[in-house]
Amino acid sequence: MTHRLLSIAAVMAAAVAAGSDLRASRDAAVPSSDGRTAMERYHYRVSARVRPLLLFWISRHDVGEALVTRQLSPGEARYSLLIGSDPDRAPLHINRWGYIEESVRGAESRLVGVMTQSDEESIDEAQANIRRQPGGHPFRSIHATADGERAGATVTSFLTAEDYTFRELDVALSRARRESSGSESRAIRLPAGARSGFLAALADAMHTPSINPITYAYYGRLYDMRRTRSETISNVRIGQKSYGPAVAADFLITSRYDGEETRFELMYGVQGRYAEVPLKASYQPRWWIEINLTLDDFDAPSITNRALP
Repeated sequence: MTHRLLSIAAVMAAAVAAGSDLRASRDAAVPSSDGRTAMERYHYRVSARVRPLLLFWISRHDVGEALVTRQLSPGEARYSLLIGSDPDRAPLHINRWGYIEESVRGAESRLVGVMTQSDEESIDEAQANIRRQPGGHPFRSIHATADGERAGATVTSFLTAEDYTFRELDVALSRARRESSGSESRAIRLPAGARSGFLAALADAMHTPSINPITYAYYGRLYDMRRTRSETISNVRIGQKSYGPAVAADFLITSRYDGEETRFELMYGVQGRYAEVPLKASYQPRWWIEINLTLDDFDAPSITNRALP
């Protein structure tokens, strides 16, 4: 589910071979007296291009949103990603979204997530699923923990009478916590130095640039995240705003279980207010769809999320 969160943004535009433009805004991080950093929030619009044929791409804009948060303190960190379409604006009122949050405290960690369940492999399949009227709306949730030596996770699939959107995250999470049927669990022993989740691994990859892979666990599987290319940019401009120096890097994720590879591009700041803050990102989950994210400091977020209890 972790690696499919960005592909949800792709599917939300697939009905018309299009997507959105990912914007972000950041609240200033203010340290408290105990060293804990206030929650930083970055708001995005999701931008995608779809290629119904091999010869050309089609784009649309402003059909969804995303929100990234982080909170850091000595020995503790929290990261979250909420991304999805807005049925009021998206073609065919498509509703695809996902949420994942990781909390790390020393060697212990916890992960929770929920998402609409969809595994479309083509535009036609996505359109068929959107038009289909099932007996319920399928969702999938995950709960995982790790203690530095072992990691375990349980994934549960369930149906809801109401088609929750990303703005009803709290309701969907509450429903997911009550579900127990249709669950599958896995556990794995962690090698030394392995991170307990994708978001924590990505944060480390930005903080300590290296060509050496970072290993992390997800749902009873191990993955290696490796930087394959990086370029230093003296000053990044997005629209009329300058964000200072940045690094543009390509990453490759390889599953140790079956060798499946996932590639994505990321540009992030390196100093000042935007240090280790994603400015742009690009991800192509399928041959026919590409997701692009761009930071925007001008719009206040219209979506919110909640920290882990």
